[in-house]
Amino acid sequence: MLRVHNLVDYNVQMKRKTLIETNPHLRNRAEAARQTIRSVASSTAIETGKPVREIEERLTHLASHPPRVTLA
Repeated sequence: MLRVHNLVDYNVQMKRKTLIETNPHLRNRAEAARQTIRSVASSTAIETGKPVREIEERLTHLASHPPRVTLA
């Protein structure tokens, strides 16, 4: 059983890294973004019954064109 002070010492000594730094699949940001869009598209396709490719194209289009919103 770890004592609380040992756990605190461990956390202080360990260098904190982000998920992007530790996960090799996320280091290539363009590929990670593409895979995220594919994952969201396939999940949405299952729920809506629409083709994955159609949803993926729409998400890719939305990601490459930021919304044109102006603030008053």
